[in-house]
Amino acid sequence: MSQPSPFGRDEMRLRLQRIRREMSRRGLDAVLTTNQPNIRYATGFRGEPHTLLLTLSQAVLYTSYRTLPWAEEQTRALQTDLELSTSAPALDDIATRLAGEPRTIGVDTQLSHSAFLDLGKKLSSHQLVPAAPIETTRRCKSATEVALLEQSQRINESIYDAVVSQIRPGMSERAVQGLMLAEMASREEVDGYAFNPIVAVDGNAWEIHHLPDHTVVGKDSMVLLDLGIIHRGYASDMTRTLCMGRATSRMREVYQTVREAQEAAIAHMQQGVTTREVDHVAREIISRAGHARSFTHGLGHSIGLETHDPGLNLSPSTSEETLAAGMAFTVEPGIYLENGFGVRTEDVIIITEQGRHNITKQSKDLTELNY
Repeated sequence: MSQPSPFGRDEMRLRLQRIRREMSRRGLDAVLTTNQPNIRYATGFRGEPHTLLLTLSQAVLYTSYRTLPWAEEQTRALQTDLELSTSAPALDDIATRLAGEPRTIGVDTQLSHSAFLDLGKKLSSHQLVPAAPIETTRRCKSATEVALLEQSQRINESIYDAVVSQIRPGMSERAVQGLMLAEMASREEVDGYAFNPIVAVDGNAWEIHHLPDHTVVGKDSMVLLDLGIIHRGYASDMTRTLCMGRATSRMREVYQTVREAQEAAIAHMQQGVTTREVDHVAREIISRAGHARSFTHGLGHSIGLETHDPGLNLSPSTSEETLAAGMAFTVEPGIYLENGFGVRTEDVIIITEQGRHNITKQSKDLTELNY
């Protein structure tokens, strides 16, 4: 059977209450979702198939008779608050349940236009609106969720340490990535990798999400490593940049600028500050150092059940949101020199009542591997 849920009855019931408050705030009578992270958050269910109908007074999880035993086990904390159904197709039963007075129903914002139109035909007497009340509720993590994020981060850092000790000049990026994947696969506590690990040697770091290729690690290369795992559903994410051999003065200057930008941004993070303000702190330091055009992405993103939890970004180009206790962000400034090398340093920060807590413990001193 599956691993017991780390969340008790009180926490799971509180989640439903918070989601329903958000639904009411948005004027929603019901929410219909097939989004797996949302369903896991609201009910604890991790299997497939899955469709969740949530109204202000009832919660119904649709799955199949094959997965019903797992659904019963994983949602036990909500035994008296959640109905499990194997009715198929689920939409027919949902239409029957919602028959009568027209309602405003929130549906997944990621739905394609054609899927939205098809859903509208099935529920034609109701008003369907793309809405994200569950995603919004997921923004502020509970103490148990923060503990799981920390556990995920510790595991990720131990994988990083194991990989760095095996890197040698002459290895390809893909070989280094293979070391990461092998370390992840060898650990029982790892559910999977949060994203394809990034290994970028020298100028390949210019491509922010570089796909490792056959580029070889040289004796004087700068190597950017970005990795994350999933542990009990929660993601970790960390980037470090190391030097094979002795770093040049140029490498040290860029590395130190990135570090100063990250540390200043983290120090600025607290309740009431906005996401754009945090980004600006780091971007200003990098700009003053003459590298404005070399920092080409947002400073960070929310993290939780997804590596990029939706709706929150430390960026000048996305919606400006106010930081609140329980929010979890990556903070990852970078400088990327075309045809040269790139440096990115990434930690995970939790906003607290008192300020902020950095759950990443990996050293940010420049590592020089002399072989």
